[in-house]
Amino acid sequence: MQKEYFADVFVAGGGPAGIAAAVGASQAGANVLLVERNACLGGEGTNAGIGALCAVYTCGDNPVKCVAGVCDLVIDELHRLAPNTTEEIVSAAGNKNIHFKPEYMKVALDNLLDRNNVKYFLHTRIIGAKREGGVIQSAACQDDEDTFTVHAKTFVDATGDANLAHMAGAKTLWGDSEGKVMAATLPFRLCGVDITQDMSPNAVERAVKAGKDAGIPNLTRERGFILKMSGSQEVIVLLPSVIPEGIDAEELTRMEKFTRGQAVYYLEAFRRFMPGMEKAELTMIGPSIGFRETRRLAGKYMLTADDVLSRKKSAEGIGRGGWKPEIHSSLNEAAVYLDVPGASWYDIPLGCLQSADTGNLYGAGRLICADSQAMAASRVMGTCMVTGHAAGIAAAIQGETGKADVDAVRRELIRQGALI
Repeated sequence: MQKEYFADVFVAGGGPAGIAAAVGASQAGANVLLVERNACLGGEGTNAGIGALCAVYTCGDNPVKCVAGVCDLVIDELHRLAPNTTEEIVSAAGNKNIHFKPEYMKVALDNLLDRNNVKYFLHTRIIGAKREGGVIQSAACQDDEDTFTVHAKTFVDATGDANLAHMAGAKTLWGDSEGKVMAATLPFRLCGVDITQDMSPNAVERAVKAGKDAGIPNLTRERGFILKMSGSQEVIVLLPSVIPEGIDAEELTRMEKFTRGQAVYYLEAFRRFMPGMEKAELTMIGPSIGFRETRRLAGKYMLTADDVLSRKKSAEGIGRGGWKPEIHSSLNEAAVYLDVPGASWYDIPLGCLQSADTGNLYGAGRLICADSQAMAASRVMGTCMVTGHAAGIAAAIQGETGKADVDAVRRELIRQGALI
């Protein structure tokens, strides 16, 4: 007989948004079940090895903290493991970020969910969903042994690619007005690096151009970031990139294969042409490619570029977005940033998280309802925790009362330490 599980709130995806949704819902009194298809929690922070928590602070000069709540709990858990697991660093783009050690993050997130009584399954894929009368009844899942069904009152899609929404037949969006999405990047890690040397995007560009001139193949993007932490000889490199044309198995295989090969050639260019990299060794690629933009939820409200750039405030805001649009549309050129006033943020309305046509479905993370330029600001990890936290609380309140009243959601977010 097929196994069945029952929960108040079902969370699909264990990245920053899913973690925040699960903890927020549990602290609001809901029984929560989370499933994650990979071997660890953390999303692209661990599975793609991106060790920088962006948008906890507003962009530019005089940064102001705009993300708290579950985000603070994650950082506290990292510090319980070791005091040097995070470091606040001003990036080459001039923004204050929190760099963390991805391997510690894996353990910290396990501990955080256990501490908050969240049941979760790793190595679990969603393979379908039953939707009747405009609401989701259940999700079909598969592990390496069998399939099983999860019944819940409310559902949070934090898969990054709107997989649950797609399988349930909810309306989704793809890319910009022309159907184009931003570049995906496969990070890689190097050890044996002298981080006292210049590791700026300008230094990266000089080395990559020299590598191209020397005939090293498969080098595309010339400017990119190298993430480092004080006292460490290991760095994370964000360079190998590709433009997604879909997310089926054939396209995913093409992208992973192409970018994985690129990492080896970028290392060759660094060793030959970048001071401080002469003895660098490749320690990890990926493990998986990091997406900036794929499918998104069609919601009750669409966050727009004007909302982000004007730092629009809303009476229905459930959290603050402090990042500015960071648009990666070219494989060869650096990202384009759309400037915003320093020390400022925009509000994210609850409607961005609510499905337009599926009454008990919420979206969180980079799949919230936003136009392409607004999504380029809301997709980063800090803001994903904001939308996840709110989605989890809204799902818990709706499951209990039948309605997610925005004032009730805001009160619970404040009670849990969030900034709104």
